[in-house]
Amino acid sequence: MVRRLTFNKIRLLIFIQSYPFFRISQEIKKKYKFDKNLKPQALKKQYFNKKVIPEISKLSKVLNLSYKNLWKAIVMDKTFSLSNRLAERQKIKVYLSIESELIQLTVAKQDRTDHTNPDYDDFQFLSLAIERAVGNRLINTKSDAIFEQQSEILQKSYLNWYYQVGWKYKLPTMRIVPFVLRLIS
Repeated sequence: MVRRLTFNKIRLLIFIQSYPFFRISQEIKKKYKFDKNLKPQALKKQYFNKKVIPEISKLSKVLNLSYKNLWKAIVMDKTFSLSNRLAERQKIKVYLSIESELIQLTVAKQDRTDHTNPDYDDFQFLSLAIERAVGNRLINTKSDAIFEQQSEILQKSYLNWYYQVGWKYKLPTMRIVPFVLRLIS
């Protein structure tokens, strides 16, 4: 039986691997402090009710995503993977690589004691994440001139694809996260 990935499933899969999801789930986990020693059935029995964790219910309504899948992703740390037959797989991989870099930069910023470094300014996060994603793609380039030339071209393409995927799948961006956090709190 061939399963089709619907728009909402793709959207959920991308969102669960994004920086906004990371930040939102971090806040919810910090508030509720889920017991990681509980088995999945016990977690489900204790926390699955929409009234127990209203933030997940509100998030599901605000973003128009499945409560059950959001709950699994936040409470049980369940991840989902994308199909290889996805039409825009390359653009989505670029989007997710940028989101991954945003998460890594956030973790690095939290771990740093010196927050005065301009590379970690909130307004520079996206461009820095794109630069790092491009650098990861061009890691095997031998010549500096070729690296610089390809880097400029790829950074423009990556930025364009990042916003195309975000717009197409109606995903929140990093500047929307504080508003979403206020909405669900």
